Amino acid sequence: MMFGRYDFPCRFEEDGVSFCIEQEGALYRYRRTCGDDGKERLLSLTDTELFVHPVEPVHLPREVTRFFEIKFPSITISPESGATVYLTFPLEIGVILKRNTEYQLLDVFSKALPKYSLYGIPESGVITRYWQSPVSDTMPVSGNGETGVLRLNIRNSGKSWVDVARAVFDITFMPIHFGPFVSAAAEMIVFSRDIAETRMLSTPLAGGMQEAIQIISPSRLRLIAAEKGGFFMEHGVE
Repeated sequence: MMFGRYDFPCRFEEDGVSFCIEQEGALYRYRRTCGDDGKERLLSLTDTELFVHPVEPVHLPREVTRFFEIKFPSITISPESGATVYLTFPLEIGVILKRNTEYQLLDVFSKALPKYSLYGIPESGVITRYWQSPVSDTMPVSGNGETGVLRLNIRNSGKSWVDVARAVFDITFMPIHFGPFVSAAAEMIVFSRDIAETRMLSTPLAGGMQEAIQIISPSRLRLIAAEKGGFFMEHGVE
């Protein structure tokens, strides 16, 4: 697994992904390839630490939204009951520099092709990073470097049956954990077929997992409220 803290000079290569930092005089050169995509930068790294962590899946090809939408096969849930399911989410990998208490995102790459969609109508909807996922009632094995595992607790609080086939999250606050695999957790309270509330949770899915550094830009930082990024879905859950 590529995730963790690195000393430099350093080099990593596995499954079509490679990166290295090599010293060139007083500077360092960063090189990275992921499939056909690549990046190269010159760096000054005085008293700097280097981390490679999974980051929120909204950075590619550039950060255009803080909303993430997962579409999955429909689940029919009886009134006043719930279900726990496991979904996948696309991995975006961040190369992060740290000096003192300040973090700088140097590079982001992914094996998963980014797609975007509109949840709702143009007048009141939101642009989302869009992902289609299979659904399972047991935790799938995910170690391919392309996807992580998301555990979603769904609760139908209404008195009618509902079909749930999508979830939209505000990932201004999205704790991601890594270890043998990459994971996240969330909950969804369904009020009707049209309205639900979602929220990311700070829960690792296995013992010994480490929480990844959260990359929060100034424009997103001011959006973090006491409810830790809860989002009301007002355009349906199917």
